[in-house]
Amino acid sequence: MTGARAFLAIISCPLIVIFVFDWIYVLRYSRRGLPNEAKAKVEREGRPLILVRFAILLLVLRILVGSSFWHIVPIASHSRPWLVILGSGFGFGIVLLGIRRAIALLWPPAAANSVYFLHGSSSLWIAIFIVGAFVEEFWRALCISGVQQNGGSALLAGLLTAVAFGIAHVSGLPSRVLPGGTSAEMLIGFGLGAVFLWSNNLFAPALASLVYFSATFFLVRVPKAI
Repeated sequence: MTGARAFLAIISCPLIVIFVFDWIYVLRYSRRGLPNEAKAKVEREGRPLILVRFAILLLVLRILVGSSFWHIVPIASHSRPWLVILGSGFGFGIVLLGIRRAIALLWPPAAANSVYFLHGSSSLWIAIFIVGAFVEEFWRALCISGVQQNGGSALLAGLLTAVAFGIAHVSGLPSRVLPGGTSAEMLIGFGLGAVFLWSNNLFAPALASLVYFSATFFLVRVPKAI
C-alpha cells in the first residue's frame, strides 16, 4: 500500500460523509434555510444512510488497496490470548465512555452532539453500531497499518486517523456540526487507534467501539424514556 493510497484511505471516511451526503442537504435547504421541521426530516432520512456510508467506505478501501484488501489488517492476530483481546476491548470501551463523560462534564458543548441519539429506532441504531464497529475499525486499522508500512510512526498514524474520525463523526447532519463534539470525537478516535496498536488485532478496537457507542446511546435514551 503506497503512501499516497494510505493518505487517500485516511481522508476517504470524512470525504464520503461531507461530499456524498452533506452536499445533498446543503443544496436542498441552503436557499430557504433549515427550519426545525426540515432539520428533523433531514435527520430522519439520513439515519438509514449511515449503513450505506459504511458500504461505500468499504468499497472505496477495496478500490484503493486492491487484492491485498483483507491482508493488510491483522483481523485475527494471535499475538495475545483471546480472553485478553476480548476483555481489553470491553474494558477500553468503558474507559473511553468514562473519558467522554468526563469531557462532557468539564466542557458541556462536547456532549451536545449526543442529542442525535434521541431519535430513531433502537434496532436501527444497534445495527449501525455493530456494522460501524467493524467497518470503522477496519478503516482505522488499515490506515494505521498503511502509514506504518510507509515509514510513518504509530503516533502520526493515530493522529491522522483521529482527526479524520472526528471530522466524519460530527459532519453529516445538522445537529452534529458542533466544535466541542469534534474535539471529543478526535480524542475517542485516538483512543481507538491506541487500542488497535496495543492489541494488533481488529477485534479489540471493534468491541471497544461497540461498547462505547452502545453505552453512550443508552445513557442518552434511557433517562428520556423514564
